[in-house]
Amino acid sequence: MERIFVFIVTLLVSFSSYANCNFTNPNDILNLIKNGHPEILLNKANGLVLEKTIEQAEQTPNPELDLESTVGDSIEGNVYTTSVTLKHTLEIGGKKNSRIEVAKANMSAEMALAEINNENAIVDSVLKLHRLRQIHELIPLYEESISSFKKILRTLQDRKSISPEQSVERETLELITNDYKLKMSHLDSEKNLISRHLVLFTGTNCNLSRDAIPIEFKLSEDFELKNELNSYSKVRAAKSTLELSKARYEMEKSNSFPDLRIGPKFEYEKLNVSSTKTIGVSLTFDLPIFNINSGARARASNEIVASSLNLRNIESESLLDYKSWLETYQQYKKNLLSITSKKELEEKHQRIESLFKRGILSTSLVIESHRQLIEFSNTRFEFELGALEALWNIYKMNGEIATKRL
Repeated sequence: MERIFVFIVTLLVSFSSYANCNFTNPNDILNLIKNGHPEILLNKANGLVLEKTIEQAEQTPNPELDLESTVGDSIEGNVYTTSVTLKHTLEIGGKKNSRIEVAKANMSAEMALAEINNENAIVDSVLKLHRLRQIHELIPLYEESISSFKKILRTLQDRKSISPEQSVERETLELITNDYKLKMSHLDSEKNLISRHLVLFTGTNCNLSRDAIPIEFKLSEDFELKNELNSYSKVRAAKSTLELSKARYEMEKSNSFPDLRIGPKFEYEKLNVSSTKTIGVSLTFDLPIFNINSGARARASNEIVASSLNLRNIESESLLDYKSWLETYQQYKKNLLSITSKKELEEKHQRIESLFKRGILSTSLVIESHRQLIEFSNTRFEFELGALEALWNIYKMNGEIATKRL
């Protein structure tokens, strides 16, 4: 029976994993990352912890029970005394409400800071997905180049005698072939590393198929300069920190008032055969003689000043960053749209290959054409990643990252 149960559980887990692996487009991966990235899951868990701090702040102090009993001797005989006091704490000055507001403000500030980490994790994942696409495009270029070089090498090796120039060509081809093999190995290692990280970010155990990787990077977005960035998580975090400082100041003001502990008191005294019962009220509170919490209030007041300054700095810096990212995106976009497209580049490459097969082009031109193709592709990919990073940082600063798709 136990084996059957284990088999069923394994089958269900396997089916669940298989279902999660049915990726039809890159946005399936992006949605999983938005919900299953370890950083995002950790921040969600911390959010639940912060919610409990609000419940903790809402708690009312428990009543206090004082019991005292004494036995003694007197001239008149044995004396037995017992007193019972039940005190309830009254938080004067709005301490409870202030404490709750501090807990709420602290939760808002912490969650805003967590949102910054969440957005950075998403931007990093998007860059990794597109870099994985680029690697899938680069590796065939290296493979095709190596294949072409090997064909020339076989032709040179089959000849019984070769000229000094052909000997140099052969040695050059051997060097560049080995160089490309090493670069392919490096790309394979990078591909495996990125793939494993992306799988970790999705929260699954799936292999990333080519369908799960973006096909291309579209440059269709246009943006305008802004005078404020209220949706930017960094600005919201600074505002939340300021609200937290204000809430702490109000709490320190309320802490200036002493709490009252008040309740009924009952005393019983017995002397020989006679006894006395008394009932009254007990009142306890701190006397504000040595301090009225002025130090804590002054510190909290200075925190408000510091948080206000921090907010102004972040708002100013964010506008500068937004302008910088916007200019970077526009510059990369302009450059990428002005150069030869991937389709045109492939057509040119096919024409060069056709001319080489017909024996029109020399070996040196073949080597140079392949080298230029790979170098151009690498440069274009660098520009793509630069434009992509700028684009998704603009999304982040506009507060749009959660709704954006690949």
